[in-house]
Amino acid sequence: MPTASEASFEEARRWIEVADRWGPTVLWEDRPPTEKAVVVFFDPSEDLAKRAEKWSHELTDSALRSLARFAAALADAEGRHWESGDADLATRVYEARRFLVGDRIIHWAVPWLDAVVRCYPEFSDAAGADRDFLLDVGDEMRVEPLIPDREGMVVKGEDSLGRVAMVGGMERWVSSVWSGRVSMGVEVQLAPDEMAGLYMQSARHWTDLAATNPGSAQIWTDLAERASRTGEMLAG
Repeated sequence: MPTASEASFEEARRWIEVADRWGPTVLWEDRPPTEKAVVVFFDPSEDLAKRAEKWSHELTDSALRSLARFAAALADAEGRHWESGDADLATRVYEARRFLVGDRIIHWAVPWLDAVVRCYPEFSDAAGADRDFLLDVGDEMRVEPLIPDREGMVVKGEDSLGRVAMVGGMERWVSSVWSGRVSMGVEVQLAPDEMAGLYMQSARHWTDLAATNPGSAQIWTDLAERASRTGEMLAG
């Protein structure tokens, strides 16, 4: 079994692999791997700047590759603190990475990578592997476990992702993961009834993901509910 420092260094290595894979490319120039592009209704720039400043990390933008490098730097720092015997600081760095993953990465990056798996076969193996890595990290860190009764834990009208009610018209709503899925490629050109079927498929997919990934199950349960509602609206 690896030591705490070895586990941290291995996680840092995997984060670097994620960072190296998802740079700019023409294939998804209309849906780049950023929280702003995937969520649409929220810009994380200010929050990320504060997190990076706290740990003296230079964050050039809010793309997945930059966030992965930030996570890698934190994992590497944790490993070095475990090696030096500074358990308190190692724990603080771990918590910073846990909140980074839970607040700013997993809820949009997993659905985005899922869309790459579906829509771009040439990248499906890499996207699937990195999606599964994020899910494993979410399980280990328990970033958003399922809480049956969350009364008082979330703002009224919101869930783990944000506002529940549809924002703007249907066209803008389905451009956001808040609708329950991320659409790419030819999917964005489908008729409403065809899109409705895809949303129902996504609802089942997120339900299955919640059952197999307890550490982030609340996110996938909420996405399943959102996808089901959007599918019903599209079906008329």
